[in-house]
Amino acid sequence: MPVSGQPQAPGTFIISLDFELHWGIRDVKTVAQYRENLLGVRRAVPAMLATFAEYDVHATWATVGLLFFSRRNELLRALPAERPHYDNAQLSSYAEMGAIGRDENEDPFHFGRSLLEQIRSSPAQEIGTHTFSHYYCLEPRQSIAAFRADLGAATAAAADFGVVLKSIVFPRNQYDEGHLRTCGEMGLKAFRGNPQSWLYRPRVGADETQWVRAARLIDSYCDLSSHNCYSLAKTGVKVPMNLPASRFLRPYTTKVPTAPALQERRVKGDLTYAARQGLVYHLWWHPHNFGTHLEKNIGTLRRILDHFHGLREHYGMRSKNMAESTLNNSEFQDHVVTEEDRFARQRR
Repeated sequence: MPVSGQPQAPGTFIISLDFELHWGIRDVKTVAQYRENLLGVRRAVPAMLATFAEYDVHATWATVGLLFFSRRNELLRALPAERPHYDNAQLSSYAEMGAIGRDENEDPFHFGRSLLEQIRSSPAQEIGTHTFSHYYCLEPRQSIAAFRADLGAATAAAADFGVVLKSIVFPRNQYDEGHLRTCGEMGLKAFRGNPQSWLYRPRVGADETQWVRAARLIDSYCDLSSHNCYSLAKTGVKVPMNLPASRFLRPYTTKVPTAPALQERRVKGDLTYAARQGLVYHLWWHPHNFGTHLEKNIGTLRRILDHFHGLREHYGMRSKNMAESTLNNSEFQDHVVTEEDRFARQRR
């Protein structure tokens, strides 16, 4: 029998992570400037995986394709012939190729295969794509042909690792209908879209003004854009399916002492609303956000997941990764072990 007050359709909690190491920020920060965070990913990934396993939380790790390799010679052989020619040449990851190290031991900033092996061996963790080269879909002078080649390289790198890509997260959340159509043609089933608020609509980098960034920052702590929860039935039936982001989980900061508590309250309130209304709540961040202040960040995550656990017990809220969220209820039950069965096994 359903729990009293439980909605007919249980709410869904999706977590996605943009796994990119230095490839995702190379146009913004050098390795030297962000070294501590990047090295900290080596501790953050296993800590997050352990936390997800403890709470039986499913997540999608949207991974830059260049991270699938452990050696430079293998990576260079996998580069696509068709590449973007951005007006801003600094945006191209291919400009970095001459500076990367020989292998993952020598260069932990640009290779991630050992971390991907940990993710692959963890329960209910999906490896998706963040494109092959951290591809910017809206920047001037990229092309659909170059994007298709990029996705082809990402698909091949994942296949060599034993993974079939089903979900995509677009770098800097840039995309349009042409890129979505290409994703569907190449077999991707889901993408993480943007919240409906004007604050989050896809923009080229030049349109990311300080005022837009400031408004999004404030929205993490105070309600400017509502809960950003949604019904899967209303996201459309196109392939790939749109699973919009609800909130970016910002890392711990000492600059504003009240900020972490305000953000945590905001996320918990969003989750409660989604659980009560039977809606989807999609939380995301980057592993490198947890690269410093790891204990503080994991503490925040644990408190959020404690809150989710209570909502799961009371409202039947479920945890799904992005690929699982494209399945109907019966398919989902066949695809994964139910939370109840997993908890029962853990108690034995």
